[in-house]
Amino acid sequence: MKLDWRQGILYLTTIGMESCWLYALMTPLNRQVADGCLSVVGILALYPVAFFFNRLLGRLRWPRACILSVSWLGWAVGMLLMVKVQLFADLPLWDSTWLLSIPQSIAQVIYTFRPELLILLSTGIIWWLSRRLASRVANFPAMVSEFQFGLIMLVLIFFVASQLQASLNNPVPVALIFFLFALLGISIAHALEGTSWLSGLHQGHWSGLLLASISVILLLGLLITWVVTPDLLHLLWTAIKWAWGFIWVLILKVMAFLASLFPLAEPGELPPMPSMPPVEPHEEVRLWTMPEWLRSGLRLSWTILVVGFILFALWRISSDIFRWLRRKLASMAGAEFEPMPGAFKADFLSLLKRILFRLLGLKVPFRFGHKQGILPPEVASVRQVYRQLLRWAAGSGYPRHAWQTPHEYGYTLAELLPEASEDLNFVTRQYVRARYGGLLLARDELNELSQAWHRVRQTRLKRAATKLAHDKEVS
Repeated sequence: MKLDWRQGILYLTTIGMESCWLYALMTPLNRQVADGCLSVVGILALYPVAFFFNRLLGRLRWPRACILSVSWLGWAVGMLLMVKVQLFADLPLWDSTWLLSIPQSIAQVIYTFRPELLILLSTGIIWWLSRRLASRVANFPAMVSEFQFGLIMLVLIFFVASQLQASLNNPVPVALIFFLFALLGISIAHALEGTSWLSGLHQGHWSGLLLASISVILLLGLLITWVVTPDLLHLLWTAIKWAWGFIWVLILKVMAFLASLFPLAEPGELPPMPSMPPVEPHEEVRLWTMPEWLRSGLRLSWTILVVGFILFALWRISSDIFRWLRRKLASMAGAEFEPMPGAFKADFLSLLKRILFRLLGLKVPFRFGHKQGILPPEVASVRQVYRQLLRWAAGSGYPRHAWQTPHEYGYTLAELLPEASEDLNFVTRQYVRARYGGLLLARDELNELSQAWHRVRQTRLKRAATKLAHDKEVS
């Protein structure tokens, strides 16, 4: 199936957002490990190549194990070429020195961390992110979750770099470019939902206005970066302290004037003070002194706790802002909207599980009980669509009962929305196949499922708009 140009822009903006926080992370590591001899931009150039390579692999009807093997074989080739170009550009290709540098750096990791290991780890993370992006559908919830995760990563990287006194290359332009990609991607993703101004009449004018607004925001950010210097900040801080001191002196003068309006009390004689009892010499006894390692550990724990609360607050604030914005935009068109409960949480937990159980290979030999494994992306996508369908039907007054099978509940959904009965039956069949059949859907089938769910939502929006217009005529 041919990729829509708007979907392509969403993928490119996602690559841009992830590349921003990867650049901020790799820059201080490059200085500490390789003394700045590596080109971080050159390493990040592997990301789009890896994405298109994994995207093409996903179109093939090969077994999953074969696709994984070919994909990670491509990573090994790309990693070796990156080592050759970055560190051994002067050596001929047939020289085995640059090939042996990888196992030598792994063998010496206990004693020193060589630049080859930094290339190995960074290209591995980039390749894993490209595989994750190639298997996902670029939509509005995915763009919002990428923005939230990228924002938290940037804040965390900047905070750790400031605590370690590690210099970053132009952190403000990196943050501005991140917000540029985020604004562009979220706007286009919202337009693809079918409820945005960009998908209606005069979409060319609205698209131009959107691009112009994003350009103005970027230019203003760059202008502020150029104007606001440390000397200017020092001048502003001095002015603020002077203004605060002037206000405080003025308040004290007003209070002194008000106090002078009242007559002073006549002085009187006070009774003599009693003599102080004899006091023994002061003795100081320390029962226990906190060691330095414990004090530093508590200080680090407190810092991590505060940073965690700040990141949690950023996540909640951004979620509330996007939920409010989407509700407002949907109310303008007279249509309903769907919240995204747990979108960022599910994505972040999935990322942590993949890091723990796939990258690190942590396995517990003796576990009590049964623990559900990580679902494949194909099964997770189908179940996510079906959960959205259940939330919409429950909100309309037709919840699924415990005794109903998916096919029995499909008849209720067909009565609720008869115009989209075929698409509803298709979604139900694919859910049963993925949930109980143990079969993975192909890329074309996932795209067809996404289109069917999109048609169902369009039918709901049209019905809501028709009902709203009818209510206005009646009133």
